[in-house]
Amino acid sequence: MSSADEFDDWMKEEMGAFKKYQDERDKDFSEMLNKDWREFQMSFGLKRDDKPKPVIIPTAPKARTPSVPDKKPRAVVKIKKLPPLPKAPVTKKIKKSRYKGKALKVAFYGVVISLQYDPRFVTRLGNTINKTAISDFWTVLSTSNYKPLMAQLLAYRKVLNLNDWAYAELVNTVGEAIYRGRANEAKMFDWFMLTKAGYSARIGFNDRSIYLMLPAKSKMYGVSFFTYDGRRYYVVSFSGKAEKVTTLYSYDGNYAKANALIDLSIAQLPQLQTSIQEKKMQFHFEKKVYQLSVRYDRNLIDFFNHYPVTELDVYFTSALSQELQYTLLSELKPMVEGKSEEVAVNLLLRFVQTAFEYKTDGDQFGREKYFFPEELFLYPYSDCEDRSILFAYLVRNLLGLEVVAIDYPGHVATAVQFKGKIKGSAITYQNKRYVISDPTYINASAGMVMPQYKNTKAKVIPIAKF
Repeated sequence: MSSADEFDDWMKEEMGAFKKYQDERDKDFSEMLNKDWREFQMSFGLKRDDKPKPVIIPTAPKARTPSVPDKKPRAVVKIKKLPPLPKAPVTKKIKKSRYKGKALKVAFYGVVISLQYDPRFVTRLGNTINKTAISDFWTVLSTSNYKPLMAQLLAYRKVLNLNDWAYAELVNTVGEAIYRGRANEAKMFDWFMLTKAGYSARIGFNDRSIYLMLPAKSKMYGVSFFTYDGRRYYVVSFSGKAEKVTTLYSYDGNYAKANALIDLSIAQLPQLQTSIQEKKMQFHFEKKVYQLSVRYDRNLIDFFNHYPVTELDVYFTSALSQELQYTLLSELKPMVEGKSEEVAVNLLLRFVQTAFEYKTDGDQFGREKYFFPEELFLYPYSDCEDRSILFAYLVRNLLGLEVVAIDYPGHVATAVQFKGKIKGSAITYQNKRYVISDPTYINASAGMVMPQYKNTKAKVIPIAKF
């Protein structure tokens, strides 16, 4: 027997053992689903900060200009290399599946997804939702030919550059299409496919509704959850509207080897169909009017609108669309070039402080909603954390200076590490001096603190580098 034949025999034996393990794993899980369920009391609405934000933002007194020039020359900013001119998006194609099943086409933020799936997926829960019906549903899906569909979904995930949340939303979009809008069956499909992909997904039910629950690496705010085996399982909704659940039934135990948590960070944006819009803006700084025109991706904002509210560091480290990156940084570059670090930072502060109208999330949306940078250019109002997120991005990506977020009770600001010595209020973090720079405090310069927070203890939120 040749070495190639020996290898083929070994592979068949290995794959056979793996299939047996898969079959046993699903069989054991289906049996467990028929046994161990209990009622869970749900918690609702984690809040990052209980203290209300300021409704009216004060205007800072005019900073005094020194009559005698500094003896030491100020450090002049070195502008970081700007992003390249955006190119027309290239639609990558995935390799067509050889599997011949039932054809399906769905739209995912303007991208047409073409799939083939096993018709046996189309099963019903029935009129009564209980552990037996759920166990039977899992059995039907686990004995279907689900792997070709999973392979196609994972291929689209790679081509579209989807993070964990975007992939879960894609799975849900496909589930809604397969089950023709039947929400309970679609959530069961989501649960099955995400579990098979290795995520620690769970399902629960009460009355006549099924709920999909996912644990995440960072907290989700304003949604129902329960804690099981040391993890918070959040009731997720892909509509952007949180479902308030008081009690539900879920199973004891876990599906073997499915223990991954959803990562909500967006180091790279999904490659979706673009919808570019333009916004003209202006602001005043040192008796001069500055004007700029930026372009942003409206379709990307639709994606963000369905995103769960999560921890601030996710927003501070999020990527921007190519259009917004290029136009925003290119328009601001000549305004700060050749200026001292202090003047450049103050100019960016004035831009963020005055080119956007202020209103709290409660007044604008009736709920807490943190903005990814793109969103500030669509909505008519923004508040403190939204402005801090944008300002931090500009200072880091245009001036190349380090920034941290300053989390006061009821308010978020930023602090900048200057290379030169700058007067004013500052904090020390990891043996580095960061000067308070508040992009919400109107007309405030670096080193000025909003009056109501001068003697308030704040928490530092470091901003990671991708």
